[in-house]
Amino acid sequence: MSDFILSIDEGTTGIQASFFSMTDFSMHGNNKIEFPQIYPRPGLVEHNPEDIWNTTLKAIENSIKFAEGENKFFSKKNISAIGITNQRETCLAWNKKTGEIAGNAIVWQDRRTSEFCDLLKKNDSVRKMILHKTGLVCDPYFSASKMHWMLEHYAKAKQWSLTGELALGTIDSFLVWRLTGGASFVTDHTNASRTMLYNLHTGNYDSELLNLFSIPENALPEIKPSIGRFGFTKNVSGLPDGIPITGILGDQQAALFGQNCVRSGEAKITFGTGAFLLMNTGESIVTSDEGLLTTVAYSTTQKRTFALEGSAFIAGAAVQFLRDNFGWVKNSSESAELAMGYPRDEDVLFIPSLAGLGAPYWNPQARGVLFGMTRGTQKSQIIRAVLESIALQNVQLLRLMEKVSHQKIIRVGVDGGASRNDFLMQFQSNILQTTLVRPTNIETTSLGAAMAACVGVLEEDVEFNKVEVAKEFKPEMPGALANASLYKWLKAVDCVNAFYKK
Repeated sequence: MSDFILSIDEGTTGIQASFFSMTDFSMHGNNKIEFPQIYPRPGLVEHNPEDIWNTTLKAIENSIKFAEGENKFFSKKNISAIGITNQRETCLAWNKKTGEIAGNAIVWQDRRTSEFCDLLKKNDSVRKMILHKTGLVCDPYFSASKMHWMLEHYAKAKQWSLTGELALGTIDSFLVWRLTGGASFVTDHTNASRTMLYNLHTGNYDSELLNLFSIPENALPEIKPSIGRFGFTKNVSGLPDGIPITGILGDQQAALFGQNCVRSGEAKITFGTGAFLLMNTGESIVTSDEGLLTTVAYSTTQKRTFALEGSAFIAGAAVQFLRDNFGWVKNSSESAELAMGYPRDEDVLFIPSLAGLGAPYWNPQARGVLFGMTRGTQKSQIIRAVLESIALQNVQLLRLMEKVSHQKIIRVGVDGGASRNDFLMQFQSNILQTTLVRPTNIETTSLGAAMAACVGVLEEDVEFNKVEVAKEFKPEMPGALANASLYKWLKAVDCVNAFYKK
């Protein structure tokens, strides 16, 4: 009889609950439910914390019901542990004695603190201090400026900060607080490292950063290892009391862990709406002033493991762009068929900066540009250029990671919806000149949370986990041609970046 891990994946638009067998990590009872997005005005994005909590409970309830139907050995009594993964920089304020919410959660996409962050960045010594201590660029993306805004604009948060009742946390800490009946006010190192209040070198909140953002340390959750003991369920509808929570990872770190990238030099690319790339750098803290971020990959009671991170804002969204704006494709697989329907024109290049240029440029003004068209250019060649652009931008980021870390990437795992596109994955392998590994279960974020919780409850070494590989993609393009294609595309990106500079 198998025991199971409950994995809770709290995403930006929905919450997924799943059960994973501790025997073989097979997935059962998977259920995802969307919750409302709140847009008070352009550039502002919020969530109602009660929507998040109620959706979490419903997803767990449905997942239990589905798992019972799928697996005769499944029972709520067999839930050995809980793993949590979450949208990272989204944060909220509540009363840690009563549970009352101060206001809506402010989502990672929210830009309301742009002017405040721009003001800080104008002081070069402050910009460099933030980069050195946190590994992050000073940006509204991260939690600190959002928390600062809450303390200024949420009357209850301001009041509670004076009485010592204020809880300021990311979504993981809110979920754990609710799951444990208010007994545990904690976070893990991966989520803490995205607040812009965490010092990578000490592993604690930094007093200089807390002062900069006027945030009281007693309002922040205790930082604990990602793999360990966070508390036990208490008074949660549909769940027995006493289930230990033994794994917490931010969503991109969970995907890295779910790909079993636990050794230095291993990397992953998640192909979602955008592309998120992480490279494990081991116990070395590699900071870069070249547009990459430094983050905690995961932590145990013995050590912290670090990663470099880069993100491209548009990946799968480029195919949606072709579908929704032009009606040229119905889905990702059709885009691959059409892309191969006509000989490739190496001069037709697409720069997918439809939402600005992400790392390493960080140019929000940039727009998407199509190069190299003639009267003879075919639709299929444009579709191919769009697909290839998704892979080309990733190569740029991975090469930069190798450069700043002084180490070669030894393996690249791929996951997310667009990783199902064999044409795209083969081109990614060709242009990167590295083997790509696509696992059987591409839900690696949920899987990573479950694997971390399993390691935590069994108190095993992280290398205890193994990932079942569905397909490997090996380079089929000569290295000289791959380099020439990348060089030409990067030249086009430089043109776009220069044209849209402020």
